[in-house]
Amino acid sequence: MTTRNGTPDDDVSLHADVETYYQNGLWHTRRCDSPDPFASGQSRARLIAIGVEVARWNGLCHIVRDINGTVVELNRYTTGPYPSRAPAGSTRG
Repeated sequence: MTTRNGTPDDDVSLHADVETYYQNGLWHTRRCDSPDPFASGQSRARLIAIGVEVARWNGLCHIVRDINGTVVELNRYTTGPYPSRAPAGSTRG
């Protein structure tokens, strides 16, 4: 897997499956295996909420970066018949 800027990274904590980041004046949310965001907009909170929902639906991790690209939050979600809205694990930077 690669980091937001497309360069390989060996740090396991950066290998989330969904990430929300800031680029070119907008917030974006994408799957890390795709270079293109599936959602973009002005509202950081809205894009984080979209990333959380996609991560919950698929039992993935969600990474949140600040404007500088620094990881500020990493949440892990699990799947099941009734997945919790709360992350199974969370790390804040």
